[in-house]
Amino acid sequence: MHRRTLLKTASAAALAASTGVSANTRVARADDHERAGSRPAYTAAVARLPALVPPSADALEDIRRRNTEAFVEAIETIMRSTPKPRVVSFPVLMYTSSRRAVSGVPMEMVAQDLVSQPLDQTIWKPVIEACRRHDCYVATSTQEKVPQLPGTYFHTGFIMGPEGLVLRSPKVQAPSAPRVSFIRDILDDYKAAFGPDSILPVAKTPIGTLACYVEGEAQVLEASRLLASKGAEVILHTGQEADEVPWVSLKRAIAYQNHVYLLTGTTSRNIYTEPDGSMRDDWAGGSSTICGPMGELLAEMGGRDEGFVTAEVDLAHLDEARAEFERDTVPAWALYEDLYKAR
Repeated sequence: MHRRTLLKTASAAALAASTGVSANTRVARADDHERAGSRPAYTAAVARLPALVPPSADALEDIRRRNTEAFVEAIETIMRSTPKPRVVSFPVLMYTSSRRAVSGVPMEMVAQDLVSQPLDQTIWKPVIEACRRHDCYVATSTQEKVPQLPGTYFHTGFIMGPEGLVLRSPKVQAPSAPRVSFIRDILDDYKAAFGPDSILPVAKTPIGTLACYVEGEAQVLEASRLLASKGAEVILHTGQEADEVPWVSLKRAIAYQNHVYLLTGTTSRNIYTEPDGSMRDDWAGGSSTICGPMGELLAEMGGRDEGFVTAEVDLAHLDEARAEFERDTVPAWALYEDLYKAR
């Protein structure tokens, strides 16, 4: 089933124009249902969207407001799909773009505290309200300040839902912008602050066991394997991709080897305001994809297309894949544990 919708994006707000971007919506086995006595099946979506880059510290508040409005408008547009998606993976850093560091806006200004108070009492309130309106879950990322670890800043992927913060998952080791900390470098302090299970956590929800990671963390095999070993069924991957990485092949392999659904949302372009007030687009590579537990590429949007695509997540299909192939793809831990220790 193919359907085209109109999705107004951050670029429209940036240019004060009424033009929208078309979104190809592809649905695989599209009926949104939960069969009696079986595991749920539902529609999922991944977005490929632009973001405005704050050109200066003085402009941050206005740019963040405009990005927030575009974020919520994208949720509303996606939720007008039939069937309505239950989960959406968005690109990284929807509020400030992945080019904040290039623009010179200080980390202290953009970093958010995700854990000290409910998200509906913070700048994330409009997104939480959208999740509650539509009974859906969404993933993106933020630069995060951590009160338990003063002076530490993470690039953190996180999932929001009707209940507020579902989980947060800071980068463990993948490259990031200057001044971003990695869990690997403060491992003992991080575990002391958040507990031993806080690294790449999973969360049980009505739509299955969800996990989240950021950008290049997907290139580290052990990250996906750890999530799968904790029971992850759907991994929300919030990203921005470069063409030099064979992302589609990599994501299909992750989905197959771990027998999970892998939902990747990617930035289409970063939009800069030039000194003369004109706008400049910096297009990103890669694509937003939904991969199934047999390595199927269920949906894809890349290049200079913007909007979203959808496909069905069927946890019964996931169970079937695991029953048939898990023996071949899940490591014999008794063998590999000692080999890893030797390193």
